[in-house]
Amino acid sequence: MNPEDREAYRHRYRKRLDQYGHDPRTLGWASGKQGERFKALTSFCDLQSLASVLDVGCGFGDLYPFLLEHGFKGTYTGVDFIEDLIEVGRAAYPGAEFTVADFSEFQAGQTFDLVLASGIFNARLEGEAHWDYVTRTLGKMFSCCKVAVAVDFLTSYVDYEREDLYYTSPEHAFVFAKTLTRRVALNHAYLPFEFALCMFKDDRIAEHATFHPLPCGRF
Repeated sequence: MNPEDREAYRHRYRKRLDQYGHDPRTLGWASGKQGERFKALTSFCDLQSLASVLDVGCGFGDLYPFLLEHGFKGTYTGVDFIEDLIEVGRAAYPGAEFTVADFSEFQAGQTFDLVLASGIFNARLEGEAHWDYVTRTLGKMFSCCKVAVAVDFLTSYVDYEREDLYYTSPEHAFVFAKTLTRRVALNHAYLPFEFALCMFKDDRIAEHATFHPLPCGRF
């Protein structure tokens, strides 16, 4: 993310943190919706089989207790460039690992089974083309995963739009995801104005599952 937008993010979240504290509203979410979002993002994988999760733009790391409650026993790593949020997360969740960094500059030195991001593309950028930022970030996330990448977006299918938010076309997101892998899943049913996209690392397709059309005239 460019420095101007990064500083705007810091100012926005620090102001909300002073106002709301450790609360979904600090992250720009309405209370009560976070669980539905986490459920959608993690529904693509068997959490009990995962050894590691990377949460990009983790905020407080509230995904961590949700993972534990649903059978996850691996290591959780949250990365966010807003240090104030990470400090709260470290105090609240001592069993999690946190790194203060912009994901564009993040050097993990390892890969993770599942790489997730919830809402990191929602605030419209001013200093660069937003879609370029989306595709660049998705590509890096995919390079860091061993099993899958799951991301939550604001959908372009809304009743109205705010000028400060970015609404992603599910069709455009799906088409881009297919340039990274043949196995892509999209869920547009869990909340009215959001969708979740999952890209699987292993995109092999069994030969017996491949459709072979019959020659003309044979039914």
